Amino acid sequence: MAYAAEYVYNEKGEPVWPAMAVNYTNKTQFIYRINKGVLDVTDNERVNEHTPHDMRRVPFTNMIYVGDGTTDIPCMKLVRSRGGHSIAVYDGRRSAMVNDMLIHDRVQFVAPADYSEGSEIERIVFGIFDSVAAESRNIALNRRQVDEAQRMLEMDILRR
Repeated sequence: MAYAAEYVYNEKGEPVWPAMAVNYTNKTQFIYRINKGVLDVTDNERVNEHTPHDMRRVPFTNMIYVGDGTTDIPCMKLVRSRGGHSIAVYDGRRSAMVNDMLIHDRVQFVAPADYSEGSEIERIVFGIFDSVAAESRNIALNRRQVDEAQRMLEMDILRR
């Protein structure tokens, strides 16, 4: 799921004007909209309501934020601080800013902005997918074991 902009289309289905753009000032709002599954941009009530973490549509731990500049730093830090994954991409040589973001845990990874097959960013993203899948399996196993333990305790109580 990604956000960037919505457009007004003409009768030929061609975009003619931006209907909504996500800029640096409202990026974090959209992270929460995705997290909570509140994608209607006019619904400010639900996006600001308390939603228990286990009831959120896209947990932060399942998010990957890829950013390429200073306007992405708040979102990269937000996603990272809530257990998600942030990647800073760069063109050319790795800058001091990119190194600083990595050192100060604003991002988990840095990579050249090369999205071709076999690239470093592809390896990073696939590694994150593997870790998220493994964690999801562990959570499911834990839930099954807790449910089983609960049933066993209830049966012991009924036998007494």
